[in-house]
Amino acid sequence: MAAGSKETERLLAVPPAAFVDERKKLARELRDEGRGEEAKAVAAMKKPPPVVLAVNRAARDRPQAAKDAAGAAERLARAQLSGKPDHYRELVAEMGTASNLLGEVALANLSKGTASEAMRRRVSDHIRGALSSKDTRDLLVRGALVEEVETSGFDAFGGVPLPRAKPKPKQDSERDARREAKARQKQLQTDIRDLRRELSDAEQSVSRATLARDTLAARLEELETQLDDLKTA
Repeated sequence: MAAGSKETERLLAVPPAAFVDERKKLARELRDEGRGEEAKAVAAMKKPPPVVLAVNRAARDRPQAAKDAAGAAERLARAQLSGKPDHYRELVAEMGTASNLLGEVALANLSKGTASEAMRRRVSDHIRGALSSKDTRDLLVRGALVEEVETSGFDAFGGVPLPRAKPKPKQDSERDARREAKARQKQLQTDIRDLRRELSDAEQSVSRATLARDTLAARLEELETQLDDLKTA
């Protein structure tokens, strides 16, 4: 099975707890399609660490956040020696916002409760590591990483001394403030849209569950009435 294939990416995007069952299901489907060699390759795939699968799924669930983080990291690499510290810091903040959203979604995929600080650091380090090179950035965006990525490559960004910035004219500062406010507004709109979609999905699930409950209750009442009629006949 070629790395990055459609089947491989499908398997790498499942929740951590579902990997083994999905691997069996996918291998069976490939065998049924007459793709025996690919089925063997899928069956032999090792389960990636839960952190990797959780981040993969987060990238699938929040594709725009993954793209934003990767785009900011790519621009950050180019801006590292540009001599524009303010622009550099803006990109660090932009990448941080998108990465944090991915991290929170990944942690929710890993645990129903509160994640430990060690797990939070592990998820954060994996995402930062994945953003450190073009190849791993591409895999992150596709939700197709297979192993945890070291952060050493990205730490170089933080080690470069930034040139001292010249004081900005008031007009430039006001323009920057408006730009930051606009970026924040855009991010908030995206977060609100995502949460509204999740809320809608949850409300639909509640509606279906309520309908099923009412149907069962009505059927139970009907059967109990029939039983009472038989007892009194």
